[in-house]
Amino acid sequence: MEDFKERRGEERKGKVMLVGVTALFLSALGSAYGVYRTVFCHPQRKRRDVHRIPDSNLYRAHREKMTECIENMEKTPYEEVSIISEDGLRLYGKLYPGKKDAPLVISFHGYHGTYAWDGFGFFKICQSNGFSILMVDERAHGKSEGRAITFGIRERYDCRLWAEYAAKRFGEDADIFLAGVSMGAASVMMSCELGLPGNVKGIIADCGYTAPAAIIKETVRAMKLPVKPLYQLIRIAAGIFGHFDIEEAAALTAVERTDIPMLFFHGKQDHVVPVSMGKALYEACKAPEELVLIEGADHANSALTDYAAYENAVLRFIKRHVT
Repeated sequence: MEDFKERRGEERKGKVMLVGVTALFLSALGSAYGVYRTVFCHPQRKRRDVHRIPDSNLYRAHREKMTECIENMEKTPYEEVSIISEDGLRLYGKLYPGKKDAPLVISFHGYHGTYAWDGFGFFKICQSNGFSILMVDERAHGKSEGRAITFGIRERYDCRLWAEYAAKRFGEDADIFLAGVSMGAASVMMSCELGLPGNVKGIIADCGYTAPAAIIKETVRAMKLPVKPLYQLIRIAAGIFGHFDIEEAAALTAVERTDIPMLFFHGKQDHVVPVSMGKALYEACKAPEELVLIEGADHANSALTDYAAYENAVLRFIKRHVT
């Protein structure tokens, strides 16, 4: 009888332990899912309307210029184009044609950004100088399909596909430049080790970060939260629910391995992506490179802050590398 009671007691303890472990697992899984939705998930209802410029320090002083540019974009004839990503998403872009045989710039915006805000400088430069420009809605942004933003992990493959689309459409003699801001910059830099078409003549990277993992850690640190445990939870969440690893690619290593010329921009007062990351990318790059630091510019608004310096640097870079 005593043995029977002991066995029943052990069974009850085992069941209680199993229930406790299961509850902890489900709680951790729920936390990971909450983190995934917060950091990576970007459903249609949350996407920004280009006309509703946020009343933030980044844009407040530049609202008039941005509004004028958006109105100009809408008045300028364009062709809506699309491609299918490697994982089956339809991605959209607006193609503004320039002069015959002029260079083509493919512009990629940042995290939770829009083609209009982040592409302000690229659009104005192309329009003023007769260049063609393809302004892309990144996956999970604008009209493009998808719910997950991957900080450049999957977006880099989209960059390659857009470059291949342009090379096929405009021919092997076309001069193509990939240009990106923030996450867009990181994406185009990371795409350069995937085997881009030979007529991609240069990359313009504005306030790009060194790696998805690095910017996530930096953001957590800036929020004064514990970096190590929260970063690990974010990485686990990306793996379980997004099926990607935020450590599988880095712009810093990509620029070390490419021979594609690079033009780096960074605002000296960038409070989102530290200027030290821009400097690190410039120093790591083995291809012909240039770094332009914009005085007084915060994150993603270098062109808005000093358009003349921005335009001069871009034109000098493009003219140097066209065939």
